[in-house]
Amino acid sequence: MIIRQIFNNNVIRAENQVGHEFVVIGNGLGFKKKNGQPVDEDKIEKTFVLKSDKIPQKLIDLIGETSVEYLKLADEIVGHAKKEMGDIFSDNIYISLIDHIQFAITRYRKSVGLKNSLLWQIKKFYKKEFGIGMNAVELIQEQFGIQMDEHEASFIAMHFVNARQDAQGMKQTVEITEVIDDIFNIVTNHYQIALDENSFNYSRFITHLQYFVQRMLSNEQEQFASGDNFLYEQVKDKYSKAFECTQRINQYLEDKFESAMSIDEKVYLTIHIQRVTSRNELLDTE
Repeated sequence: MIIRQIFNNNVIRAENQVGHEFVVIGNGLGFKKKNGQPVDEDKIEKTFVLKSDKIPQKLIDLIGETSVEYLKLADEIVGHAKKEMGDIFSDNIYISLIDHIQFAITRYRKSVGLKNSLLWQIKKFYKKEFGIGMNAVELIQEQFGIQMDEHEASFIAMHFVNARQDAQGMKQTVEITEVIDDIFNIVTNHYQIALDENSFNYSRFITHLQYFVQRMLSNEQEQFASGDNFLYEQVKDKYSKAFECTQRINQYLEDKFESAMSIDEKVYLTIHIQRVTSRNELLDTE
């Protein structure tokens, strides 16, 4: 690898033979070095491997202002996330995570904690991401001696939710979570039941809601529309109670967003509602 930019004595930007860029961390990697010189690979401790060939300028600017400890921590958190969920996150996770970690640690050192109004929803609808957030606060405690709570873990989790959904923006991530919560409440109120959160059908139901709401807010429903009226009528008749629940959800969406569900979305949602509310998927609430 060749040095392309020296951030400080221990952090550099490097490029391999095929033009792919990396952020490389190691004691003395940049000391008395110049751009264009080969990287002393024996000194490499951490390497940020990004999906894109070129490092975003915003990340370059952020690295120039960030201590090595924060960079290593962010890389460790992202590495754990990839082991848990696969390499499904956009490169923007490094930008948002490093920025958040710096600010969060500064806040906690001043005894300023924040409450996340969506804590319950994050724990319920994004269990894997919340687990990543909990791992992150454990690493922060180990490396910085700062004890953070579930609220901070949920804030970190939201960055991974956002990065998994093509980095659509935190505002839309919050909105998606709130809409999922509203739909979830419509289902449980319609059936007057509690759902088994450990069941496979529950997991599939929540995953479907996540992508359905994302498509709806991004106006992408028409891309998935086949207009299969025969299947629609079959599902409507066979799963009448689930279809009635879907109609209530559709009315909610029309009232809130002035956006109705397509025939296909109604079919898929009705099937998921039928599965998640079937007798063997219920918890005894009495």
